[in-house]
Amino acid sequence: ATAAMVLAAEIDGVVLSPGPGDPARLAGPVALARRVIADGRPLLGICLGHQIVARAAGAETRRLRFGHHGANHPVRDLEMGLVQVTAQNHEVTVDGTTLPAEGGFIVSQVNLNDGSVEGLRHRTLPIETVQYHPEGAPGPLDALAVFDRFVAAARMRAARAHAEPSG
Repeated sequence: ATAAMVLAAEIDGVVLSPGPGDPARLAGPVALARRVIADGRPLLGICLGHQIVARAAGAETRRLRFGHHGANHPVRDLEMGLVQVTAQNHEVTVDGTTLPAEGGFIVSQVNLNDGSVEGLRHRTLPIETVQYHPEGAPGPLDALAVFDRFVAAARMRAARAHAEPSG
């Protein structure tokens, strides 16, 4: 998709989906994510989408020593204190130590097995990313709330757009 397509007025939210791929080799999607972040539109990144948003925010990615595959990976949401059981399938992780403090993003979730970054949130914009697969099924359904938050943000944007006088 082009930036013009993704940032069209009728688009209320953007999802950057799972891979496959190496985010370090995806300059086009990273540039697109930068444009969506700058626009402030609701954005949800899942797995590879999480890594792409992280790189767009200025963080680096690296290969894990041992990839995360299968179900039952415990992830803690640092803000909510909630532990979720997640489904995962990735070899790359976001290096949280390289996430620029001035960009507005924070590490929001961590893997309880190895401490790797499992999620990012923007402090002021409706942007959230997760490394795991909340859509994964059959398997754990703990993580479906990420979709509820994204849909709520997209609906709020749509309501504001329809309430504002045009022209």
